[in-house]
Amino acid sequence: MRRIPWMRATAVALCALLAATAPAAALSHAGPSSPRPVPAIASPVTVQSGKGRDHVHGMSQEQAEKAREAQRYWTPERIRAAVPVDASREKADTPSPAGPGPRQKRSLANEPSRQVPEGIATVGVFLIRATDGSATADQFCTASAVASPTESLVITAAHCLKGDRRHHDFAFVPGYRTGASTSGQAGEAPYGIFPVQEDKIWVDSRYRASTPDDDLDFAFLNVGPNTRGQLLEDAVGRGNELTSVPTAKLARKAVTLVGYPGGQKTPLQCTNDTTAFQGRFMEIKCDGFRTGVSGGPFLENFDGRRGDLVGVIGGYKTGGLFDHTSYTSQFDEDVFRLYRQAAAGKPSDPDPGTGTSMGTAGTWTHARVMTTGRFHTSSVRNNVSDLIVRWSDGELSLYPGDGAYGFGKDIQLVKDKAWQQAAVITAGDFTGDASDDLLVRWTDGRLTLFKDVNETNKLTDKVELKAPNDTWTHASTMAAGRFGGGNTRSDDLMVTWTDGEVTLYTNVDAKGLHAERQLVKPPDSTWPHARDVSAADFRPGTGDQDLFVRWSDGEVTAYENIAAEVFGREHRLMPAKSPWRDALLATAGSFGGPTRQNDLVALWPGGKLTLHPDTTSNSLAAEHVLVSP
Repeated sequence: MRRIPWMRATAVALCALLAATAPAAALSHAGPSSPRPVPAIASPVTVQSGKGRDHVHGMSQEQAEKAREAQRYWTPERIRAAVPVDASREKADTPSPAGPGPRQKRSLANEPSRQVPEGIATVGVFLIRATDGSATADQFCTASAVASPTESLVITAAHCLKGDRRHHDFAFVPGYRTGASTSGQAGEAPYGIFPVQEDKIWVDSRYRASTPDDDLDFAFLNVGPNTRGQLLEDAVGRGNELTSVPTAKLARKAVTLVGYPGGQKTPLQCTNDTTAFQGRFMEIKCDGFRTGVSGGPFLENFDGRRGDLVGVIGGYKTGGLFDHTSYTSQFDEDVFRLYRQAAAGKPSDPDPGTGTSMGTAGTWTHARVMTTGRFHTSSVRNNVSDLIVRWSDGELSLYPGDGAYGFGKDIQLVKDKAWQQAAVITAGDFTGDASDDLLVRWTDGRLTLFKDVNETNKLTDKVELKAPNDTWTHASTMAAGRFGGGNTRSDDLMVTWTDGEVTLYTNVDAKGLHAERQLVKPPDSTWPHARDVSAADFRPGTGDQDLFVRWSDGEVTAYENIAAEVFGREHRLMPAKSPWRDALLATAGSFGGPTRQNDLVALWPGGKLTLHPDTTSNSLAAEHVLVSP
C-alpha cells in the first residue's frame, strides 16, 4: 500500500487569516531568505449563522444539525473501516528503489518513526463520505488544524479532495486514536467531529487543471462546530502556525512528520532533517508512511501538540512513491495567497477554461505583445501593476493586478485589425498625473501616445508623436522607466535598434521626444539579440530603475544605472542556453508584496503563462503558473 503518483483531485473552498503577520513569497535559486509579512485583515471572517439559534449549543440550528449528522454517520466502526483515498485507486504495489523483496530499514538521522497512541491534538483524520455509489464510500486522508482568527481552519493535500465535491461529505476528527473508547478514556474522537462547511474548501485552480500543478498540492477547509458547539481551536487549542519556506531553505533541521497510515489509524510520528528536491519540494526520510498519510503536516518546533507548519504530505508524485520517503509542495506565496483568499471570503478561483480571469492556454498562444503599467483605477490607488496584452487579431486587453500575484478579469480596450500593426508597446507616466500612458510604435514607424489609459477612458485620448517614417520602423524594443531623467516619473525611454544602437530619451511627454543620448553606437553585434526589455526594481530602495533584458540565447540580465554607467553594473540572473531562450514574451511589474517592480511575467510555447515573484539582482524567482499549457 503506497501513495501513488497519479492520484489527483479537485474541490473548492474555505476561509481564515493570519492574526498578525506571516511570511510569504518564494525566492528562487539563491535569493535572500528574509520573510515578508502577510497583511492582516481588519476583522476576522466569522462562521455564518443559520436561521434561529440552537438553545443547547449557542450555534445556528443548521450548524447543530450538521454536527449531529456527522456524529451519527461517523461511528467508531465506520472511521476504523474507512480506507485511504490513495488506496481506493491503487492498481499495484510500487517496488522500493532497491527492487523486489522486503524493503530494508533505513537509518534515520534523528528520531525513527513511532506510533503515538494518545493522539496529537492538532492532527487528525480527514473523512470523506462518497454519496455517488462508490464501492468504497468511506475514505480518509490526514489533515491538521491551522491557526486563524476564524478558529476553524484545516489544511490537507489537494489530491485528497477527489472527484465532484457535490457527491461528497467531509469531516475532520482531530486527535483521533484507534480503540481508545474504554472506561476512563476520552474516546476515539476526544475533541469531537467537525463537519466541513459546504462550499468552504479552497484549492488553487491551477491544481484543478487537467494536468494538476504539483507545486500546489494543498487545500484549506473551514469546519463547523462540533456537537458541543465548540469551534475547532476552542476544542484543540491554537492550531499550527502557517510558515513560509523560501526556495533557499527547503533543507531544514528537525522537521516532524505526522500522518495516519491505512490499516492502523494511530498517528505515526517521525523527526528528521529535510532536503531540497528539484528546487521546489521538501523531501524527508521517515519509515512507514504508507497510504493514508497524505495531507499530514510537516512541523517545526513541535511541542507534542502543535508547531510551525512548513508543509503537508503531497506535491511530488502526490507525496511520494515509497513509504520511506515523503514530500511536500513548497510553502511559498501561493499557499499564503490561497489562505488570504479564504480569509477575505473571496470565492475560490474558477475552473481553468470556464471563466478563469487569465483564460486558457489556447487563448494565450495568440498573445503577441505584453507590457505592464498602472492603468486600472484601483491599481493606481494601490500602486499595483496591470498587464496589457496585444493579441493576433488586433484586440488589446487589460488584466488588472489584484496585489496578490494574481489578476482580475480582462477588460477589452479595443478590438480592431489595425492594432495588428502595433509592433512595440511600452507604458510610462509621460503626462505626469500618476496614472500610466501607453506608447506604441507601429509597423509604419508611427509613434503614438495614448494618455491616461484606464477601464473608462480606454484609448480615447491620443497624441501622434511621430508620423509614418523609415527611422522608427527599425526600433526593435522600447522600455519606459526612471533611467536618469532627473525626476521621479517613469518618463525616460530606452530604445534598441536593429543595427545594435541603443538610445535613451529623457523626460518624454505629450510634446514629443527630448534629449536623445546614445548609449551604444552602431553597428553593435550584441544588442540585436535583446528580445525583451523592461524597467524593473530588483534592488531595495528608490531612485533610478534597473533594466531587465532577456536575450535570444536564454541569458537573462539586470543592469543598474544604465544612464550613469552605461550598462556597467551587470547582474546575470540566468546564464546563456537557459530555458529562457524558449520564452516568447517577458515583462516586469509590481503584482504583489512590496510595491517594487520586481515580478516577472513570461509567456512560453503552448500558451503557458508564468509569474516569477520578488526577483532580485541576484536571483530569478521560481515560477508560479498562471495559465497551464
